[in-house]
Amino acid sequence: MARPGQLRPLGTGALLALCLATALTACSSDDDGGGGGGGGGGDTKGGNRALSAPKVSATPKLTSADDKGMPLDAYLLNPEQQRTLSQAQSDLVARCMNRFGFQYRMPVSDFSEQESEGRTTRVDGRFGPQSMAKARQYGYHGATSTKDPTEGWGGGDGSAKLTAQMRQVLTGARGDKEKWGAGGMMIGGAKVPDHGCLGEANKKIGGKVTAEPGTDGNFVNDIKFDTLVAAQKDKRTLAVFREWSACMAKRGYEYPDPLKAVGDPRWSKTPQATEAEKKVAVADQECRKSENVVGVWFAVDYAYQEQAVDKNAQALADVKKQNEDHLKAAADALAS
Repeated sequence: MARPGQLRPLGTGALLALCLATALTACSSDDDGGGGGGGGGGDTKGGNRALSAPKVSATPKLTSADDKGMPLDAYLLNPEQQRTLSQAQSDLVARCMNRFGFQYRMPVSDFSEQESEGRTTRVDGRFGPQSMAKARQYGYHGATSTKDPTEGWGGGDGSAKLTAQMRQVLTGARGDKEKWGAGGMMIGGAKVPDHGCLGEANKKIGGKVTAEPGTDGNFVNDIKFDTLVAAQKDKRTLAVFREWSACMAKRGYEYPDPLKAVGDPRWSKTPQATEAEKKVAVADQECRKSENVVGVWFAVDYAYQEQAVDKNAQALADVKKQNEDHLKAAADALAS
């Protein structure tokens, strides 16, 4: 469960997988129109999100695109930048809590797994699982975390457990029913700031107590998912999905597309991958490679992202400037 005010990595793997499966289920019929206008086509932050099927200049041969940059990556935070913001927020909250006599530190977001997969320009994966080694070892489950789930929230790093009074200082809320509050109460001889220590940290990094440093109303994420949905509906992607499905059928597995294999309800019934799951995951990777699923999907999505960047140039420039401002404030906080 996310804790109050914790920086949320943009487009985490689990969320992306869910959106991938949902989007594909909602638009799995193949029409000859080339692609769908992802995500409703309305204006957001003055930007134009309507998309049309673009030309694809080249289709690379890929088994993984995790290390390949995408046009929208420049307007999103990469793992290192996310970590910087998370570390700054953690430090600022810890200093604030200390003023009230509390030892408390928020956990710092860990992106080592993303970076180990080559994702240095974005935090999320796209195009589904892309590792044969992980398929053989973990199926679709992924590596099992051995990290203490209490770390950073009391007990894992020497921080005290979060008491009711500490929560008041952390969030500014007077009661358990409030997520945030205006603060103002005196605790430990000091006045609790608006939105608590989290609000104070957010204001120093993002300019206001309600800021979510590194985000801008999820505007870029909205565009990113628009392009992903449009790419999934595109006839070129649907064609390679059919080829993948035929390849899987030859191995004895009946799935209409790769995301149905990932989302097979059988896999959620066990805490770790069964042998059956691993066999499907391995066959999935084999067919992805033989049919160049990732290469085609990547090329189509890349083209949609280029189109989206052109259509939303000014709004995206504003987001990039804001990210730079937040990162500078975070760096200043870490240096002080």
